[in-house]
Amino acid sequence: MATKTMTAPAANIDAYIAGFPAPVQKVLKQIRATVRAAAPDAEEAIKYAMPTFMLNGKQLVLFAAFKKHIGFFPAPTGEKAFEKRPGGL
Repeated sequence: MATKTMTAPAANIDAYIAGFPAPVQKVLKQIRATVRAAAPDAEEAIKYAMPTFMLNGKQLVLFAAFKKHIGFFPAPTGEKAFEKRPGGL
């Protein structure tokens, strides 16, 4: 029986995107460009092994490719509606 091994997270978003087939890379690049256009001052990082955009020292959004979908995750610290709730989420 084969076992799954853990691999190190990508060093940066370019490396993360490069690890996927061309059609998936295209979508990931579109997401990256859209976030970059909407938040030009955001800094790129890898957090939780996912591409992440940081703004003012806080996570703004994360995205990731999976076997059958791509997820886009807004961080509660970047969403004013979440700030009104005690304890965030």
